[in-house]
Amino acid sequence: MEIRVKCFASAREVLGRSEFRMTVDDGTTIELLDRQIRALSSQLDEMPFMLALNKQYPERGTVVKEGDEVAIIPPVSGG
Repeated sequence: MEIRVKCFASAREVLGRSEFRMTVDDGTTIELLDRQIRALSSQLDEMPFMLALNKQYPERGTVVKEGDEVAIIPPVSGG
């Protein structure tokens, strides 16, 4: 199945794009997706970030569904 992944801040810089489509297996949990996304880049693997699913932070074990939107949210700071 296909999902859309949006990249913000340092994740966008590391991956060189603001969004992309990703094919994942049926039954993929948010934890498995996190590992798959980290495997895209060694820099990304070392970066702290959270995943948002359809504009909300999912609970552990949440299963990703066809057409879902996932956002890579690195920590932000500001003044």
